[in-house]
Amino acid sequence: MDALRRVLDGRAAPVAALEIDSRFMSVHCNWFNKVFRELCCNGGLLELSIVNTDYTECYALPSTVYACTTLTSLDLYNCWLRLPGSLVGLRPLRLLRLRNVTATDAELCRLIRRCSTMEHLEIHDVHKARNIIIEAPCLKKLYIYSYRPLCIVVKKAPPLDMVKLSLSYGCPEHSWSLHDTKNIDRDYSIHEMEEMLDYKKMAEREHKQTDEIKNMVKFLCGVSSTKSLRLHLSTEYSEVVSMSKASIPKSLPKKSYLLGLKSLSLILDHNHEVLSTFVSCLLNSCPNLKDLRIIELRHPGSPAPLPAEFWFEKINGGGFLYRLSSVTFYTNSLFEGHPCGGICKFLVMNAIALKKMSIEYHHSQVKPEHAAKLEAARRELRAWPRASDHVLLELTPIDYFPSF
Repeated sequence: MDALRRVLDGRAAPVAALEIDSRFMSVHCNWFNKVFRELCCNGGLLELSIVNTDYTECYALPSTVYACTTLTSLDLYNCWLRLPGSLVGLRPLRLLRLRNVTATDAELCRLIRRCSTMEHLEIHDVHKARNIIIEAPCLKKLYIYSYRPLCIVVKKAPPLDMVKLSLSYGCPEHSWSLHDTKNIDRDYSIHEMEEMLDYKKMAEREHKQTDEIKNMVKFLCGVSSTKSLRLHLSTEYSEVVSMSKASIPKSLPKKSYLLGLKSLSLILDHNHEVLSTFVSCLLNSCPNLKDLRIIELRHPGSPAPLPAEFWFEKINGGGFLYRLSSVTFYTNSLFEGHPCGGICKFLVMNAIALKKMSIEYHHSQVKPEHAAKLEAARRELRAWPRASDHVLLELTPIDYFPSF
């Protein structure tokens, strides 16, 4: 703190960019608030990153940050967003990154709406908020990562360059927080506090009360103009979505088709009973899709790979099958029940514009004693009927594990 003070006192010009990473922000909040007031009110500050590494307490972001009229980039980690009654700053903000922050639905909505020129929004594990409404007319990139169910509605979105959505509901004891249920405006008994600290039970209760299918359909309808979409749906998510009472439609409403979507990346267990229907719904709603990438999430207990006939029944003829030119499929179970023979075989048989189908596997899956099995897999691949005479089929070893 003394070193930072000396640097600030000795500067010859206004600070343009500041990154603070400290675990003492809540303990010495008055000192840090004074620093932010000085920098935000003196003009010239363009980029601000606040990382609070005191995981026992959130740092309440001071009102002077919301009043800054020069910021173009704001990155917050483990902070509490308590917006003042009147917002006078943040208009020029282009990038807003919120990680592990605590905010109500209304506060999050106000903050996002205020940043009317924002082009990049990232929300990573927000606490307390349940319903997020995004109104950002200049938005180009939207990244959302969540450890629990969220209802996300994107309103009046422009043509987006990239949308990422990752839903991973495992290990609530590590990801959930007391802020997810505690109301700071009331007192709680010891018994009530003990119940709220049982994060696993909290998660199970919320999973049962949430309709994940409706949440996903609402989200996709709001980002129908995006050019690139990446979805990571964890094994735990597939278990929660199975609880939904709603059924997945064969496609999105026609007015919400993802007409601008050219590239789609999926990380999920596409053989799961519910997720497979979701994948077919998504593909039926992307008539202009050109590039498809699927990273298979198989685990002990995963369902048997679905045959090509399943996808033939679920996926409409025409649509993206006339435009799809490239497919990359990563499998982590190359020799277990022909995992590639389902959706991959269907696409080779029906995508008339397909130029390349690459089935990837990590080189560690294949031992010297597997040479005969590998050659048999290649022969089977070459024997598939093809809708395109010019399609290149590859079975490719790679030395890295694909990631989101």
